[in-house]
Amino acid sequence: MEATVFSIVFALLSGTYIFRSFRIIEEGEVALVERFGKYQKTLAPGINMVLPILDRVALIKTSREQVLELKPQPCMTSDNVSVNVSGSMYWQIVDLKKARYNINDIDKSLIGSLTTQIQTQIGRCELDNVIGGQIHINEEVLTGISSDTGDWGIKVLRVRLGEITIPPSVLLSMEKQKAAEIEKKAMISLSEGEKTSEIKKAEAVASSNLVLAESERQVRLEQTEAMALSIERIANAIANHPHGQEAVQYLLAQKYLEMGQAIGQSPSSKVLFMDPQSIPGAIQSLLAMTDSKMTEKMNEAIAKPYGESGNIHPSLLNLPALKTGKPPSDKIDPNSN
Repeated sequence: MEATVFSIVFALLSGTYIFRSFRIIEEGEVALVERFGKYQKTLAPGINMVLPILDRVALIKTSREQVLELKPQPCMTSDNVSVNVSGSMYWQIVDLKKARYNINDIDKSLIGSLTTQIQTQIGRCELDNVIGGQIHINEEVLTGISSDTGDWGIKVLRVRLGEITIPPSVLLSMEKQKAAEIEKKAMISLSEGEKTSEIKKAEAVASSNLVLAESERQVRLEQTEAMALSIERIANAIANHPHGQEAVQYLLAQKYLEMGQAIGQSPSSKVLFMDPQSIPGAIQSLLAMTDSKMTEKMNEAIAKPYGESGNIHPSLLNLPALKTGKPPSDKIDPNSN
């Protein structure tokens, strides 16, 4: 009877011991086993063997990613502006042994490291760079925390800066500065527009003047060619007509008389005293011009309106010689009356 009871008790104890020798660790968790207070091994997810009396599961932690939130912390920028910055950090345990024995409180240590790194990186930047350079600051904070937590058995995955609170007075100054910059850009754009407009106007005026000058030159050229053709035809008609010389003499005398009449009719003219007996002499002097001098004078008259001799139409440089008639006598016939 006693042997039977002992066998039953032994079987129960043996079963209990064997049952407690198996430890099941869930997926996403790790366990740390100590033997007589000293690290023995780390249990992975699944079924593990331990010695119930000698070994003790001292710690079970998750190996999944965790998030640590940081409340707004006061920070001072490099241009002496006080701001409040919050943040968050994503981390996970990669070595449970180091996390157990190398650091006392993981959460508290991570919060302290995150706060220090954020304040350090904010203090290296000006306010404008803090607002617009959060990505760069996140990278710098992550690098600093990773160097601090290298022996803690954890891995920091990401760091994100949260809300950045700026004092109202500083925010008002920034708004005024932004408005001034916008107004400055608007003035610059307006000045550039006016400058471009003036340049376009100047180019248009220059182009118009060029076209006008070309048009005037073309008109003068056509007038010159027309006058040259007219003079050439008149010269040919005078040279080939039997009474051409008398016609030239008549025209010269007529122009001489018309000149005096025009002087008399001019509103700005003065009284002109002329000896009537000198008029026939002047006319006779005109009629006494030789054909060579007549031709030379006509060439000079032709060249005068057109500048250099190279601008004279070729047909005007070789006018036909005018036939010279016998000059009339300067004596007055007493019976002419």
